[in-house]
Amino acid sequence: MWLRRAFYYVQFWAIPVLPLWLLIGRGVMMDGIGWGFLALLVACPLLSVAMIAVMGITMARKSVRRARMLSWLDAGVLAAWYLSIVLAGLIASPIVATLVVVLMLVAFWSAVWQLVVETRQRVNTVLASFENVATRAYESPSPDDPNVIRIRRTLS
Repeated sequence: MWLRRAFYYVQFWAIPVLPLWLLIGRGVMMDGIGWGFLALLVACPLLSVAMIAVMGITMARKSVRRARMLSWLDAGVLAAWYLSIVLAGLIASPIVATLVVVLMLVAFWSAVWQLVVETRQRVNTVLASFENVATRAYESPSPDDPNVIRIRRTLS
């Protein structure tokens, strides 16, 4: 439980820290001077935008906002994604860069899927309650019910 809550707060700090880590890590390793570094200067803001998008979709779920805690699936996917970004700051490899992109797509679609499933459940619950109220409203009242007003027509 504390781990899921920790990842809830970590995602706010990961947006500025992890892209900066990529730039600083590449600078310390002296790998990525030239065109590779220029590509990294373009990729880091895109990584921040992707992290903001995933966090926004995750925060759109009412269960996350209410509990201030992510699901286990969210925590696992984000842990793998963040770890791959840290690894990309240490190792300049096309395999690691591909892993970061693949895990970014997994995180995005996982967040979208969970939002759709939770929203569908909430909508079905609301529609079922509307249907329940509507069926009770059209049930015929018992003859002994004092709240029933009967209008009788008399012939004169």
